[in-house]
Amino acid sequence: MAYLYAFITALSTLLGGWLALSGILKNIANRYLIGFAAGAMLGIAFFDLIPEAVERMAISWAIALGFFFVYILEKFILIHGSDEKEITGASVGWVPVIGIALESLADGIAIAAGFAVNPALGLTIALAVIAHELPRGFTTGVIMKHAGYSSAAAFLVLLIDAFFTPLGVAAAGLVPAGQFPNLLAFTAGVFLYVGAGDLLPEAHRQFNWKVVFSVLAGAALILLISIFMI
Repeated sequence: MAYLYAFITALSTLLGGWLALSGILKNIANRYLIGFAAGAMLGIAFFDLIPEAVERMAISWAIALGFFFVYILEKFILIHGSDEKEITGASVGWVPVIGIALESLADGIAIAAGFAVNPALGLTIALAVIAHELPRGFTTGVIMKHAGYSSAAAFLVLLIDAFFTPLGVAAAGLVPAGQFPNLLAFTAGVFLYVGAGDLLPEAHRQFNWKVVFSVLAGAALILLISIFMI
C-alpha cells in the first residue's frame, strides 16, 4: 500500500508540473490549491502525527528537528517559498533539484512509517502528501519555466522529484522499527514548517476569504479522516 500511494504521489507531482507548463491553470486557482494543501499539512501534523508520536513515546525534540531541517534546507536551496520574480536562471540549477529530491525522499519515508505504525495513519499521511505535491509540482514548474528552462528540462526535474517518493518508501526499510515514532515526530515538524511557513504565506499573497476557506477545508478533511478511520 505504501508503494501504491507513493506512486500516486509521484503522479500528483507530475500532474502539478504539467498544469504549470501547459498554462491551463491560472495563479488564482493555484492559490486555492496551495491553501488546501497547507490546511491538509497542518491538519495531519496536529490531528495525527503529533498525537501518534506522543502516544508512542517519541522524543519531543524530533518535531523541532524536522521543522528546522526543512527550514535550513529551504534557505540554502532557495526553491520553495521564493518570490518567483527574484529567482534567476543561475539560482535554479541542479543543486536545487537535489533539495527537492531529498524532500520527496522524506515524504516516501513518512508514508512508509505511517503504514508501518497504523494503516489508517499511513493513508492520512499519504493524502496530505498528495495534496501538497500537486501545488508543489505546479510551483516548481512555474519557477523553472520563469527561469528560462525549456519544458523538457523542467519536466525532467519533475520526473526526478517524483522518482524519489517511492525510493523513500524503499529507504524506510533501512530505518529500525523502534525509530518510527521519532520519524513520525520528525515528519510532523516538516509538515508544520511546509504548511505554516511555506504554503500559507504563498496562498495569502493576496487576501481572499476563499483561500481561508480552502485552508480550513484541507484541515477539516484530515480531521474527518482521523475521526472516522483512525
